[in-house]
Amino acid sequence: MFQRGILATLTDWYGRSDRKPLIIRGARQTGKTTAVRMLAEKIPGYLEINLEAPGEKSVFTRDLPAFDLLSAVMLEKNVQTPLESTLLFLDEVQACPEAFNYIRFLYEQLPQLAVIASGSLLEAYIGNEGMGFPVGRVEQSFVYPLTFSEFLGAVGRAEMKSLLTAIPFPDYALNAVNGEFVRYTIIGGMPEPVRMLLQGRKLESLQRYYSSLLLAFQDDVPKYTSGSSMRRVITHCLESAPRHAGTRIKFAGFGNSSYRSREVGEALRTLQKAMLVELVYPASEVSPPARPNLRKHPKLFFLDSGLLAYSVGIQSEILGTRDLNEAFRGILAEQQIAQTLKAIGCKPVFWARESRGSCAEVDFLCQSGDILVPIEVKSGSTGRLRSLHSFMDSCPHGYAARFYSGPVTVDRLKTVNGKNFKLLNLPHFLCEHLPEYLDWFTSGS
Repeated sequence: MFQRGILATLTDWYGRSDRKPLIIRGARQTGKTTAVRMLAEKIPGYLEINLEAPGEKSVFTRDLPAFDLLSAVMLEKNVQTPLESTLLFLDEVQACPEAFNYIRFLYEQLPQLAVIASGSLLEAYIGNEGMGFPVGRVEQSFVYPLTFSEFLGAVGRAEMKSLLTAIPFPDYALNAVNGEFVRYTIIGGMPEPVRMLLQGRKLESLQRYYSSLLLAFQDDVPKYTSGSSMRRVITHCLESAPRHAGTRIKFAGFGNSSYRSREVGEALRTLQKAMLVELVYPASEVSPPARPNLRKHPKLFFLDSGLLAYSVGIQSEILGTRDLNEAFRGILAEQQIAQTLKAIGCKPVFWARESRGSCAEVDFLCQSGDILVPIEVKSGSTGRLRSLHSFMDSCPHGYAARFYSGPVTVDRLKTVNGKNFKLLNLPHFLCEHLPEYLDWFTSGS
């Protein structure tokens, strides 16, 4: 067990007097249950109910008042503690809509009781199966694969982790930290492979885990829909998604199929609800807010870089590489940036301006204060960033950024049309701290 950022969030939530029940959302095997159990080590009364286990859900089907329900659970679990020092954890809550619907009544009738609910398929079930979301009566938190700083903490590289917060990052540490970041990207941020890595397990053992997890994702597909035809579409999209990661996709015929746009769109949105893929749509604005255009073709990203590397068969091949820009045509680097932005609360969106016969695209946009900063993930020289130049010619400011494998630098450049701008160059591993770097950059670095 190793520390995750979500644990600090949970600890803060538990200590508040005005807390509401907490819904933890995230894909299968991202560490939701482990984080709650770590929180529970400090709580005298801990009640964990796995609603997929036989017999655990029966108490929720009796239509008991909230106090009687809790009394029945405490009696069953042999826990007798005051409400203010008790935590009720409803795990895999999607397996019992009645339990999910009880959350509202527990909050209203037993406000001193701390309640957490979670489930690997919760995102796909809310709104279906009689599960109405208790709007205004709950809080939400999301669990993603480990970020790089969490990975460094897990593998005992605290000194590297502390360097990530230094602005600017020191040049002397670049090679060492970049090497660790490349290993992290190839292994990925799913907690179990990281745990296996700490145990000294070989890559072959980790790959068996990736294989079994991908099969588990496929086994979950029947739970998303009752229709056999849609199950086939979802399964096809899940199997095809890694091969199209980092690219703009068309729904119609996705993955060399004969499926129609409506079918593929519904399937991919279902997988996005389950947090297995991310559809990143383009925006055309050069000033905030960046409004994704859902009518345009999106880019597709996968849950985790390690799962992606395994799925496309390049994990063994690139293990030991020092440059992510050369791995899987640079897509692995863009995948890692996309999943990191999501983990730090920056919803990924890219910029596109399309005209007849041409299209300018910038990999990502990030709002910093009252400006939209364009961000590229490139290995090429600054002079070849043509789409970035197009954005800069249109925007009202002079700041841009790119991720690459080199040190922190600031270039002063000029677009083809003669506009002066500054380009912040960051090593990939600093994406987690992008907001702080943009503040530093735009305030006169």
